[in-house]
Amino acid sequence: MRFERIFEDLEGQFAHQQQEELRAVSEELARAERAQLTLADRLRGAGERPVTVHVGDGLRLSGVVREVGADWVALRDRAADSLVPLAAIAFVEGLPTRARPAEDSLHSLLGLGSVLRGIARDRSVVRLETAAGTVIGRIAAVGADALDVNTLPTGETSSVPGSTRLTVTTASLRAVLPY
Repeated sequence: MRFERIFEDLEGQFAHQQQEELRAVSEELARAERAQLTLADRLRGAGERPVTVHVGDGLRLSGVVREVGADWVALRDRAADSLVPLAAIAFVEGLPTRARPAEDSLHSLLGLGSVLRGIARDRSVVRLETAAGTVIGRIAAVGADALDVNTLPTGETSSVPGSTRLTVTTASLRAVLPY
């Protein structure tokens, strides 16, 4: 009888040890999987939940994630879309822990330059928030690392005296907003 209790005790310790090892391996796998997630994956997982994106200098943009590309996110607030380079994001409020990997759709593969070229083709008047301040105008041309903007200093819809053509580096770009 004494040996039976010893064997039962050993079997219990062995079963407990196996459960602990399985739990540790599961936790390590979960951490490894989480380490592979990008901010873009997390933004895609936001679904219809509103988020607030902080891009520095007191600029906060709130809305529902409409689309996420290779290096940008489009947020919809009311009827307007804001375009934010992922590199400009300092932190995000309201982001759920779930994630969704990129689809193989055309939009998810488009880079920031492609989206900016689309805005330039539409000839929309936009407000560019940059590291150096705000620029209002129409995007005239988009290069690999910069874009040219025909400014509209008084908010007019067409060129006026005092309009200039500025070159804005995409590295300084914080957000593109409708005007």
